Amino acid sequence: MQTSKMITLLAFATVAISAPVLAKPKAAKEVPSATATFTGESVAVGVGYTWGKGVLTFKGKTYPFKVDGLSAIGIGVTKISGTGTIYHLKSVTDFAGTYATAGGGGSVGSKGQSSASMLNDKGVVMEFKAKEKGVSVNLDLGGVHITMMPK
Repeated sequence: MQTSKMITLLAFATVAISAPVLAKPKAAKEVPSATATFTGESVAVGVGYTWGKGVLTFKGKTYPFKVDGLSAIGIGVTKISGTGTIYHLKSVTDFAGTYATAGGGGSVGSKGQSSASMLNDKGVVMEFKAKEKGVSVNLDLGGVHITMMPK
């Protein structure tokens, strides 16, 4: 991971505790802008690292992306698959960027779940839910960086 990206992720980690409050959609009836699916892996001993790939579905079209990020507190190794509901997305280019996260979860053996509210600097909100396979315990205070990939 590039040093500048790591510094950015760590900076977002310092404000991640407020992310669930900032990231929640304001109105209960707010319509999502897009959806995303994701698969990846995570390794943590204290500081953790997550990587993977996904697909954004926006206005009937799909856009591949990759994810990498850090978590502040965790231990274990897991495979992750999940979905995200996206709010406040006006353009595909606004999806890419660094998101502050706050959430938590864990898994033992074949089942585990986690969720996180994520907010990027463009105001895009992602409510993410994941299923995990492996052994882990985490408090996802950190950040993830999303990069759009060519089709």
